[in-house]
Amino acid sequence: MKEGELIKLTLKGLKSILDTHGTFPLLQPGGFVFEDPYFNFNDPAAEAEIAHLENVFKVTLPNDYKEFLRLHNGMEIIDGIEILSINDVIQYNEVQDLPEECILIGYHFDGRYVIDTKRYHNGLDYMFYLDSIDPFEEAQDLGSNFEIWFDRLLSSNGSKYWELNQDVKGYYENI
Repeated sequence: MKEGELIKLTLKGLKSILDTHGTFPLLQPGGFVFEDPYFNFNDPAAEAEIAHLENVFKVTLPNDYKEFLRLHNGMEIIDGIEILSINDVIQYNEVQDLPEECILIGYHFDGRYVIDTKRYHNGLDYMFYLDSIDPFEEAQDLGSNFEIWFDRLLSSNGSKYWELNQDVKGYYENI
């Protein structure tokens, strides 16, 4: 599959569920049902806006992330998860202490999602997560690109899937 195609499929599937059912039922570990999650899709970004973002940071953004911006210039999902608009990316990065070529693109409650554009040039694993006050050196490498991260995030109903204990005996710790 070509880079940028999975994000289209994931968003199309999400919108189909929302159109059909009016909501996206979320079941969390332990049977907890997350009531009435919301999804707020921003309008698409123009190519000039995406080029401006790349110019501000003097980077080449990943193709799958740019495809997301072409579809939706940011979005809020599942009460507390936000993918920032281009204007917010520029504004919020002014106060971040991130390495050069790393860009804050979203929030997960009190944590941050960061793209390392330098790592993008070396492969698909450029997404990172870090707590709100942690330095980048303590970031969790998510081992994925933007569209795989987004697909997994929705598939896990907004859970921080990378933190789930994979040990069957330790599963109860996740609940």
